[in-house]
Amino acid sequence: MELRELTDEEFDLLYPVKIKKLSGTHWTPVGVAKKAIAYLGEGGGKSVLDLGSGVGKFCLVAAVNSEAKITGVEQRMNLVQISGKLAEKYQVENTNFICDDLRNLDFNQFDSFYFFNAFEENIDLRDKLHKDNSINHEQYHAYKKLIRKKFEELPVETRIVTYCGDASEIPESYRLIKSGNKGKLKFWEKRV
Repeated sequence: MELRELTDEEFDLLYPVKIKKLSGTHWTPVGVAKKAIAYLGEGGGKSVLDLGSGVGKFCLVAAVNSEAKITGVEQRMNLVQISGKLAEKYQVENTNFICDDLRNLDFNQFDSFYFFNAFEENIDLRDKLHKDNSINHEQYHAYKKLIRKKFEELPVETRIVTYCGDASEIPESYRLIKSGNKGKLKFWEKRV
């Protein structure tokens, strides 16, 4: 089975049943991942960070559709392990997954970023990723503020793709280049 050719339904079958059920809420659709990596990996030799990579669906789809080096950061070790096993099984070598908090990452190691509303789980408990999840507005706003600061500190021409969410974490120094998927998918580039 070739990962590059899989539909969303086929891709989701690679995951355990419990994980597959969360796909509609938490995992990037295959078509969105392909559009995002076409922009983020443009020009080759890029290093892309997926913030809140979950089970690695964006990273895996992006990696098999580009030459970019794709890194996923996720706080839950069980999700990182699932991602790593799939990358190994399908021999996807240009991706890796790390279990860490984005607060600990140096964003300057990356050329571009993918962000699928990763903090929403702090304010919306539908399709919980973990049984202990609870509403935490303070954490939600703290992460949004932190990521905005980290994005602001990056060099001109840094690219970001956001999917869903209000994009309030994107500083004014970035310009919206284009959008798709009824305005849910947005392509940004730092201009100043």
